[in-house]
Order: sequence, then structure tokens, then C-alpha cells
Amino acid sequence: MTKSIFADILVIGGGAAGCFAAIKAKQAGAKKVLLIDKGHVGKSGCSKFAAGSFKCFIPREDNWDLWFSKAVDEGWFINDQDWTRTHLEEVFDRARELETWGLEFIKDENGCYERLEGQGSSDERPIKTLMFRGPELMDVLRKAARLNEVTIMDKTMATHLFLDQAHKRAIGAYAFDQRSGHQFAVQAGAVILAAGAQAYKSHYAYQKMVTGDAHVMALKAGAELTNYEFCCHHLSCADFDTTGMNVLQGAGARFVNGRGESYMQKYDFEYGDHAAMNRLSGAMACEVFRGNGPIYYDFSDFTEESLVYFNKTLPIMYRAFERAGYIKDGKIRERVEWVSVNNGNVGYGGGVRINTNCETNIQGLYAAGDSTCGPASGVEGFCAYAIPFAVTSGARSGLFAADYVAKTERAELIREQVCAAEQDLCSIVDRKHGMDPDYVVLKVQELLFPMEVYLLRHEKRLNKALRGIRDLKDNVVPKLKAVDPHGLRMAIEASNMVRCSELFLVAALERKESRGSHLRIDYPEIDNNDWLKWVILKGKEGQILTRLEPIPFDKYPYKPERKKIKHPVAKAMEDLGTPLN
Repeated sequence: MTKSIFADILVIGGGAAGCFAAIKAKQAGAKKVLLIDKGHVGKSGCSKFAAGSFKCFIPREDNWDLWFSKAVDEGWFINDQDWTRTHLEEVFDRARELETWGLEFIKDENGCYERLEGQGSSDERPIKTLMFRGPELMDVLRKAARLNEVTIMDKTMATHLFLDQAHKRAIGAYAFDQRSGHQFAVQAGAVILAAGAQAYKSHYAYQKMVTGDAHVMALKAGAELTNYEFCCHHLSCADFDTTGMNVLQGAGARFVNGRGESYMQKYDFEYGDHAAMNRLSGAMACEVFRGNGPIYYDFSDFTEESLVYFNKTLPIMYRAFERAGYIKDGKIRERVEWVSVNNGNVGYGGGVRINTNCETNIQGLYAAGDSTCGPASGVEGFCAYAIPFAVTSGARSGLFAADYVAKTERAELIREQVCAAEQDLCSIVDRKHGMDPDYVVLKVQELLFPMEVYLLRHEKRLNKALRGIRDLKDNVVPKLKAVDPHGLRMAIEASNMVRCSELFLVAALERKESRGSHLRIDYPEIDNNDWLKWVILKGKEGQILTRLEPIPFDKYPYKPERKKIKHPVAKAMEDLGTPLN
């Protein structure tokens, strides 16, 4: 039998959510907390390259009703409002905790936080963001984890979850070392999934390893997922992968079309160029649809102070702009071509369903950060997503998992499950002839990335993409091969991309309305009469089952109007005389 190791709590994923989970579990009394990450904790993943922004409600300084209502408005009422409240109540405590561990939020000469009005801020409803020097966050968190005696295993990829069949509870996981290829089982009192979202290896910076690993492990174990029809429609420089939209928006950049016209006010009157990603991308697609492409980011309003701020908060991206010749002699190029990116569910969108204790529907299995369905933010609630939600959910998952372990009798690993996991991995490595993972990745991108599939959705095109994905799942994924441990990771990532693509397309077909990033041109109305529901996904015998669950507005403080209205992007196109079809 494969060698096994023991931990009170196993945390899978070493970003902000995973580090907070591990630290808080240790502080709550868990004796051995094992944190594994397929990269290097502190040096890889979304959290390491966070764009320096931390949207944080500050008591006695910010307006609670404004922050809460905006989170739900921009979450398009898909939020779990219990989670929205919990997040806003706790996020400033987590920010102060980060400061005690060594993270420096940018402050003025008087020692007050220097907060940016970036994405989601308007004159009518301003939202201010704490800022830090992007790469420093994970250096601080790795150090804090070490000081709290968390055991860290870098370059270690988890692939399977183990369940106690008698009680259907999580009791461990299977993993392998990417350097040596050594495979092993972890017996654990509880498992916390914090391995991030699914980014489809897209044209966006630093997220090529974000491949839905936690989502697929949870699905195979019988956990429920939700919100998978909602995507992060991010934006990037056309020439190379970039990040940092919040900073660029706050520093004064604006979008113009190929005619040199500023256009965002037509699609979002309140926010304009500070709009949410789903409206920025939707408007970009519509301008191209109307023959006004390509799209540019216009930096003509950038001042010397803007560039200093850019360099301070996004030093890596600033260097990339310098090397590309976009910044030279202290000046930035006036216009740079910009594109929409299907960034999966990074920051918000689909994932594992959790309650406010970070518990899944499987006993002993917890989730945090982008591994979850983003319940605090809904579709794209400005005030309750990304790094801030990672730290609040990470902390809660660690605390509640530690409490669970202290009260629960341990269960032994089941030999048959361990052997089956070992066989799954060995079959890929032992396969002499088969399909290269890069082929699968490219095919997934060809099926999902067209504007007509992920942005301007229609039943016929979604079904066509789904047939292609299922063909990959049935006929290509079983033939994936790997010649070494690194190749094994790539093969598993490619397989997970296929599975998550199926989740997305099934959910997008199920929701027969438009809402936020989910723009169905065959159902262009936001339907608050019949579609204030969550689409719940669950795996069974290799298939994906769906069910609808009404959102419990009877217990929530913020309620929508029960009516149908045109999606704002569809309405803008209609008003411009070019209806979507």
C-alpha cells in the first residue's frame, strides 16, 4: 500500500485563503496542520500576484448600508446575504491582522490609509480600496504560517479526496511530489480546499496553474457546486498577459474604441470606466459587434503621480510595460490595445458551495477563497470578493475545521480508495502512447474562448461547445499521457479544465435568463420573477446533475424588485440600434 502520513487538518492550496486557514487552525489548537501546494507557497498562484487592492469595509469610517447594498446589487442578488454580512463584519479585523504580521498598507504622511477609488466606485456611491505592494502579501503569509508551525509541502499536488463510507465524511487525500514523483496518502481529521478557481490557462497574468483542481476533487467526492454559469470576464493587454485593472481604473485610464470614442457611459451610466468586469467585457464585445473595434485602453489622462502609483502597487506589471516600450523616459504610451479574457471563476463565480462556517455538504470537508462559489459577492459584488474574501473565508474555515476535529473521532483510510487513486495516476504515467495535455488545453480554449460562447451566449452555441467538451471528456481525456511528474501535473490540469468547462456550459444552459456576466441573447431579460434561484450542480457516476434552489429572500435584509428588465448591455445595444442576435 502507498505510504501515508497523518495530519489533524489538511489544507490543499497555499494562497491567501489556504495560509489563513492553516494559521487559524493552528491558533485554534489543531496540533498538526499540513499545507500542501502544487506551486511554492508564497511564490505562485493568484494571491502572489494580487494587484495590490484590498476592498475593505472600515467600521466608523465607511457606510454599512452603502457597502452591503452595493455588494448585493453588483452580485445581482445571487449572494448568500448571510455571507455578505459576515464578510463585511470581519474583513477589517483580517486586514489589521495582516498588518501585525508585517503587510504594509499604503498610508499618507499622517499615517492614514491611502485608499483608491477604483473599480466599483462612482460619484454617487463611492467605494474606497486599501492598497498594498502586490507581491508582498504572500511573503508575509508564508512567514506567518512558518511562525505558527504550519507544516508546508511545496510542489505537491493533491488529486483525490478520501471519504469514510460509513459516515460520508472527508478523511484525507491523495497527492504526489512533482519533483520526485513520489505518491502518498494523507490521513486527516478534516480537509480544507483552498486550491483556487478555474482560469482555463487564459490570456491573463500569472494564472496558468489555476485549473479548478479543488472543484473537480469536490465534484468527484459528491460535494455540491453552484454559480458556475457566472464568469470573471477580465481584461488584459492584447500583446501580453497583464493584471491590475482596479489600479488602472482608479488612476484614470479609460476605454476607447477603434474610432477613438469613449463609450462606457453608453453601457453603464453610473460607473462608466469604473464598471464591473462583466459590463466592461460586454461593452467591449458590443463595440466589436458594431464594427467599432479594436478596443484600446487610453492612458492620456495619466499624470506623473499616476505612474508613480502604478509602479508602487503593480511593480511587476510596470516592468512589463517598460520592457514592451509602453513606458519610456517616465511617460506611458497614450493608447494600448486591450482585450476581454475568459478568466473562469477567479475572484468570483462558480465553485464549491459552503455555509458561513465554510462547511460543504460533506462532513469534514471545508472550502475557502476561490475554491468556493463566492457566496459573499454573488455574480461580482464589488465589496466582497477576491483577496478580502480569501482571508475572511480562509480564517473561518481554519477555525471551524479545528473545532470539528477536536470533537470528532478519527477514521482510518480505506485501502481500496488509496489503491484506486494510485492506479489513476500510474495509468497516465505508464501510458506509452496517448494524447499530449497541451492538445487538450488548446481544444478547450478553442471551444470556450470565442466571444459568441462565453460573452454573448445562445443555446445553440452553448450546446455546440458542450458537445465538443463531452467529446474531449469521453474520447481524449482517457488517453492523456505523461512522461514525468511535471507532465502528470499538466495532464491532470488538462483533465480538470475539461470537467470544469462542462460544469460551466451545463449551468449556463440551465439558467434561462440574463444576469450579470451571464448574458443570454436568446433570453436577454433579467427575470426576478422566476430566476432568483441558485443552479446547484452535483456529480453522479460521471454525469452532472442539476437542481434549482430558490434564494431565501424571506430571511435576507436586502430584497429585489420582482420584475423583468432588459440586461443593461442588451438594452444599450437596443438603444444604439444594433440589437444582439
